[in-house]
Amino acid sequence: MQTDLEHIQVLPKSERGGVFDRREGGLAHTSYQVETAFYDCIKLGDVQLLESKMAEHLQNGFVIGRLSDDPLRQMQYWAVSSITLATRAAIHGGLDEIYAYNLSDLYIRRIDAMQNPEQIVALLCEKARELTKMVARVRGRLRYSPHVRRTVSYIENHLHEKLRVAALAENAGISADYLSAVFKRETGEALGHYILSRKLEEAKRLLENGCSCEQVAYVLAFCSESYFIACFKKTFGMTPRTFAANFPRSSE
Repeated sequence: MQTDLEHIQVLPKSERGGVFDRREGGLAHTSYQVETAFYDCIKLGDVQLLESKMAEHLQNGFVIGRLSDDPLRQMQYWAVSSITLATRAAIHGGLDEIYAYNLSDLYIRRIDAMQNPEQIVALLCEKARELTKMVARVRGRLRYSPHVRRTVSYIENHLHEKLRVAALAENAGISADYLSAVFKRETGEALGHYILSRKLEEAKRLLENGCSCEQVAYVLAFCSESYFIACFKKTFGMTPRTFAANFPRSSE
């Protein structure tokens, strides 16, 4: 998706008062109603509608407030406020509060380290999709039976442990064979594959946060670093180190 900055207008510097200048110049901040419609996509976990809204905004353009006279800081400040609203919308949609706050902090640190306004806009689009997909996954669990919901919740809370089907079945109060069968039937995904995919998604966030490949493999209880690297590359088409190299680091 295009992230052309020409489609993003910033209110001009005000000399006689913001409201007066905007009435005279005819340029006004994009309406609250339009903003709300965008963040509602995240709250509802509606990825398709989110893509439509982002394309609409980037094609038709929108206007943001003047937050700084420095172009880079202007985009960083706007991005921070956008991330704050987006993660709160995700919480309203059902995403775990502590997890959402941690993501917000991570995203903001990424923004703070960026030096290119276009990269900042691209990051906002990427994280809007990510949050929306997370909410969709959370809302999707409501369709599952109690046994599967309990298993998914257990997995989410124990990603840093070795997760065995026998232990998951014991937690759900059913046999391992029955759990595997009902999990596949309701989610369309084998239990072992689901566990691996969730660990790899968590690995991406740890790598973004500055963890080394070795640390991630250890923290997420992979049997070895080499196995983690192989799984990551097979799933995402690149090694963990290549993935991590795409993210700027703050000076802290």
